[in-house]
Amino acid sequence: MIVGWLLVTLGFFYAGVMIAFWAGFRRVVRRDRPTVNDLTASVLVPARNEAACIHHCLGALFAGEGVYDVLVIDDASTDDTSGAVARFAETLSPDQRSRLSSLRLESDPSRARAYKKRALEFGIAHLSSDIVLTTDADCEPAPGWVESMLARFDGKTAFVSGPVVYSYGASPWEDMQALEFLGLVAIGAGAIGIGRPNMCNGANVAYRRDVFNELGGFSGIDHLTSGDDELLMQKIARETEYSVAFNPSLDALVTTEAVTDGPAFIQQRRRWASKGMHYPSPLLVGMLALIYGFYALLLGSAIATIWVPALLPWVAAGFGTKIASELPLMVSASRHFGRLSLMRYFLFEQLLQIPYVVYIGAAGAFGGYTWKDRRVKR
Repeated sequence: MIVGWLLVTLGFFYAGVMIAFWAGFRRVVRRDRPTVNDLTASVLVPARNEAACIHHCLGALFAGEGVYDVLVIDDASTDDTSGAVARFAETLSPDQRSRLSSLRLESDPSRARAYKKRALEFGIAHLSSDIVLTTDADCEPAPGWVESMLARFDGKTAFVSGPVVYSYGASPWEDMQALEFLGLVAIGAGAIGIGRPNMCNGANVAYRRDVFNELGGFSGIDHLTSGDDELLMQKIARETEYSVAFNPSLDALVTTEAVTDGPAFIQQRRRWASKGMHYPSPLLVGMLALIYGFYALLLGSAIATIWVPALLPWVAAGFGTKIASELPLMVSASRHFGRLSLMRYFLFEQLLQIPYVVYIGAAGAFGGYTWKDRRVKR
């Protein structure tokens, strides 16, 4: 009985959080108002061992009509990433070629954990634009990405998060990743919509360079390998009077590929989960802990029904609460971003999500992971 009531209590808490995120997502979509400004922009592309795919990213960036500089930071690659950038530059017009540059950053044992943050700081130090946009070398921004992101800056905004989506249609495995990832984007947008920014993706963010420098860059959050996106966003929201915005425009979409195998998927998600316990807000950490507790209790109770059948109605109620509370947010997000067909995997994914989240949450909080051929220890 105690377990049952605890499941119901945590289920209602979870439902309240999901409904709040749904309301926040609807708010950012409905209240989106592009502005006109004269801000200048530069794009930073940190890259490590991306020789095979960086030309796709650069091709997408130079397909746009805007005028902005693109700076690639080769983060101590062991392949020919810098050579790939040089070869791509040869395909550009003289004007475009003048706007593409590449710098190589060598390894620094004194900052062995802050790989990407160090690369971004190195790049930003070479910029003079008002706004810094970042994306990843394995991503393809929409042609109007830069202009769309710039249009979400007004005098009160210092950080803009944009949508990152997975390609889909190749296989059910990749489609389910695309659906789950879309849910994470929607939660991040919804949290910004209710004034509680928590998640974003470094493959699609933009921020004021002067605010970044005034805050000391990533100082105070550079002890973690991950978090160049979310921890910076939370730092700006917490330590400045500027606001954080989400750009829901389809012109701002950044597309990337889902991972194709299970081990790579696990390593990716462990990296994402590794920063959750280090969020600066006790309320946010507490919320994540309660959500994790709900998932863990739901999984444990489901297994326990083998020996205690009386738990079955409680487990069904908890699982039903989870589905019902997530459904409005997922339908809204998938419809808005033109991915409604992915919802056919929703119920099946729900069954897989609980054990996966319980495992990843623990592994990310207490274990290491491999990223870009680097082993990161806890």
